[in-house]
Amino acid sequence: MRRLLIALLWLPALAGAAEHHVVIDAMKFSPQVVQARPGDTIVWENRDMFAHNVTAAAAKVSSGDLAPGKTWRYVVRAGASFDYLCTLHPVMKGRVDVAKPSH
Repeated sequence: MRRLLIALLWLPALAGAAEHHVVIDAMKFSPQVVQARPGDTIVWENRDMFAHNVTAAAAKVSSGDLAPGKTWRYVVRAGASFDYLCTLHPVMKGRVDVAKPSH
């Protein structure tokens, strides 16, 4: 019963959640900047021929290495926007802009 209550309390927040897709290909993230709200999900898909990762140390975000053809999902938390990079190829950079919650 308690789990049902918790799930019902989360439904309004999740109802407006969006899913954003970032393609990793040709040694870049596309789109390079994702505009997201808390509760949104970002999916990174590695379509490149090399392993890559999504790392933002300050935001405690780390996908681990993604082999070609693999994906990684991240649910955006409330807080500051953050820059990320591929630590295997530091020239690859991206950003997640987190919108402030509207009340």
